[in-house]
Amino acid sequence: MTSNERRITVSPDDSASRWGNPGIEVLSTPAILGHVERLCADLLEPQLAPGEMTVGVQVVMNHRAPARVGEVVVIEATAAGSGSPPRFDFAVKSVDGSVLCDGVHQRAVVDADRFRARISA
Repeated sequence: MTSNERRITVSPDDSASRWGNPGIEVLSTPAILGHVERLCADLLEPQLAPGEMTVGVQVVMNHRAPARVGEVVVIEATAAGSGSPPRFDFAVKSVDGSVLCDGVHQRAVVDADRFRARISA
């Protein structure tokens, strides 16, 4: 699979109000990033060997327009080629009639047990 999409209804938990801008009830940049991370991780999961996982390592994102709480937004991720193994690049955009956000998100494949041990130390 080289692309994936997810439709979300912007919730109050996704709003800028929840992320430090009281009274601003639009889709926040951190919420977009959270949805993008999950979508890209899900896209890669079927390609992973047992014991592997992916972690986000880079994001370049342009937040171009608002989407109000209650609006439906489509988050799209498309494999844009691979960087230095084991990294993957994605072109990412949120679309609701017009482009709300675009950018690139890069994930790295890591050994899950070694990663967990490293953060537990």
